[in-house]
Amino acid sequence: MKFVATVLAALLIAWIIFHRERLYVHDPFASVYRNDVKQGGVEVDFNFSNDILLQPTGDLSGQRIILQHWSLMPGTPASLICLRWIGCLTSADHAPVLAPDLTGNPNYDPHASMNGRHISFIDASGAHIRIDL
Repeated sequence: MKFVATVLAALLIAWIIFHRERLYVHDPFASVYRNDVKQGGVEVDFNFSNDILLQPTGDLSGQRIILQHWSLMPGTPASLICLRWIGCLTSADHAPVLAPDLTGNPNYDPHASMNGRHISFIDASGAHIRIDL
């Protein structure tokens, strides 16, 4: 029985290491600010590269936003599997995203900046979003 548990644990660790760019883990201490007002009801998940996934906690039909280092363009993840308050899994290392709705703002520039502790960008509606990890 110990052998089976050890093998399963080793396989799980290998799977996590292999999918570390796809696996977003919940950060219970992160804070989200919209126009410098702290927001409640937003869950922050991050992956190995500190890419960020924002999703509403109460309304599961609300819009999710993902911001990745490789593109610095916020969008809605096209495919996502989540376990609430634990984490999410995307379909690829560079998760495919749906572009934000840019009606009325064809020259949208998110002015995204990301480092190990702070992420900021301007969403499609023009609001300044800041995440403190």
